[in-house]
Amino acid sequence: MFFRCFFSFLLSFFIISIWGFSEEDFQLKKQHIRQTMEKMFACHVENRKISPLTVRRSFKIYVQQFDPNHVYLTKEEVKPFLSLNDQEIEEIIQNYHQDNHLRYFALNQTIENAIVRHRKIRKEIIRDIFEEERRGKFQVKKWETHDFAEDVDELRDRIKIHLIWEIRAALKRSEIQMPSEQTIKQISTFQESKRIAREEAYLSQKKGMDSHNFVVHVLKAMAKSLDAHSGYYSPKEAYEIRTYLKKEFSGIGVVLSEEFDGIRVSEILQGGPAYRSQKVAVGDVLFGLDDHPIQEKSFDQVMEMMKGKPGSKLILNIKKKGKESLEKVTLVREKITIDNERLSLDTEVFADGVIGKIHLPGFYDNGGKISVEKDLRQALNQLRSQGKIYGLILDLRNNAGGFLSQAIKVSSMFISGGIIVVSKYANGQVSYVRDVNGRHYYSGPLLVLISKASASAAEVVSGTLQDHGVALVIGDERSYGKGSIQYQTLTDETADSFFKVTVGRYYTASGRSPQIVGVKSDIHVPTSVHRREIGERYVPYAISGDQLPGEVFDFLNRTKKGDFRDKSAFTLDYLKPYHSLWRSMLKRLKENSSGRLDRDLNFQLFLKSTENTYSRSNPLQIKRDFSTSNFGVEDLQMQEAVAIIKDMAISN
Repeated sequence: MFFRCFFSFLLSFFIISIWGFSEEDFQLKKQHIRQTMEKMFACHVENRKISPLTVRRSFKIYVQQFDPNHVYLTKEEVKPFLSLNDQEIEEIIQNYHQDNHLRYFALNQTIENAIVRHRKIRKEIIRDIFEEERRGKFQVKKWETHDFAEDVDELRDRIKIHLIWEIRAALKRSEIQMPSEQTIKQISTFQESKRIAREEAYLSQKKGMDSHNFVVHVLKAMAKSLDAHSGYYSPKEAYEIRTYLKKEFSGIGVVLSEEFDGIRVSEILQGGPAYRSQKVAVGDVLFGLDDHPIQEKSFDQVMEMMKGKPGSKLILNIKKKGKESLEKVTLVREKITIDNERLSLDTEVFADGVIGKIHLPGFYDNGGKISVEKDLRQALNQLRSQGKIYGLILDLRNNAGGFLSQAIKVSSMFISGGIIVVSKYANGQVSYVRDVNGRHYYSGPLLVLISKASASAAEVVSGTLQDHGVALVIGDERSYGKGSIQYQTLTDETADSFFKVTVGRYYTASGRSPQIVGVKSDIHVPTSVHRREIGERYVPYAISGDQLPGEVFDFLNRTKKGDFRDKSAFTLDYLKPYHSLWRSMLKRLKENSSGRLDRDLNFQLFLKSTENTYSRSNPLQIKRDFSTSNFGVEDLQMQEAVAIIKDMAISN
């Protein structure tokens, strides 16, 4: 069982673990909880069986997943489940082995009662909300969101405030300054429908512990209790993840969004069928698909209707802004490439050549013609066609990871033999991947630009190139700090279920693990997120970090001659990166950079502006654009990276 976990793994941190089988495909039963979790325990790097730790975590997660804003449950209601004693924990573990989940079911019944109460309160206060919000008289107070309400009266106040927040957020998104009572009611009705749909997943448990939804909720909580990156996913979520990683899907090239006034076209992908037709525009409201009305359909149902094989037709029934009549647009689905999330190249003229600036948003691979490695080769060829390459900057600032295989291929383009990444699994097995090509695709001045949001596969590349001495790392003081390996079924379209489980840790060429600590930059050039609490150290239930003992490298160095093509691949000193020309220049490069930034009034103004942005942030919400309109049109970190590259080129 354990070695089956190594068949495939994905290095990524950006997905929140949410689980849900399609009821049309499969109905879960209570025995599936133990069966599924035992498979995950067998693979997991730290938690090899159910324990008091995972039980306590799972109840906390169960509650948090249902009531993250603390507007349904009171302190007294959650206390019996969040303050379990040792005897209760032991009973829960024994029941788990007998497929008895009575305590979880009791929690779900508490949640059901809270939903009924919440609906009653909403009904009682909704008229007041309409009137007060229309007149602008409602004063929004804040509460400590990390704790639950003391009693029902406090809960009632929170519910009222939360409903107001939702209405105001919808008005802001729609840019409505003076809403009518009808508009506010329309928003409220829409939000209520979404809220009820979510609540229904916790209600009507007629089958008791054999209810599909109940089993789903327990599996969600127990899977996430293992660590920050283990979890289960619905077919829809798995599809979205595959699309993100492969940068390709079948469709007509439109992005839809749902608001209180309908489902609208929010984006049109350049080059797709909708774009080429020039008959669909951002803001168009969707009223039907294939001449079938969608008003009674959920957003998820509409998205399912949008899917189809390449070559199949799809009719959009849309209403243009300012028009009353519906228009019919017939398009043919085709393979769509998401080019705006692929590698992009920019250049700067220098001397008789160029400096290349390559942005890598992720390590993607569709198993065919599209991959970050192929795009990078093409970018380097394009650079060479413009003249001598005096320097290269790999921008990984907001790169959250992707396929490890692509991170390895990218790294191997800049080194000539040697270890790229070492992996250690739950049973103590150590494996490694090394470059056997020995071919440089570029060997000049090289910088890797990182931020606190650079994670996982991005840390493999930055750490490997830093260890081998072929690149200097600049940016925030450290990267995100995800050094774990996940076995996953998300990229297998034929899988019966979609999950990932953390099976090991990875290490860079010199035995360093980025887990928790991240990859340290050689030259500190702060980005817009440098003050924010971003990283594995802030993630609940992150696995611990460690380092490879020197004996591992001693073993590799003692391996008999003939086992490997390149014996020099294993001559790296433990925890000591290669010395190189760039590292010998590092002291002067740091001094030059520090002096430039100190004298740059624009950069100092930028640093001043970040003093009030210190907060715990979700990396998914960090925008790609690191420049700010207050500081001119230049990307300040990239501007300094170019200056450092010029210093390196002149001294080379």
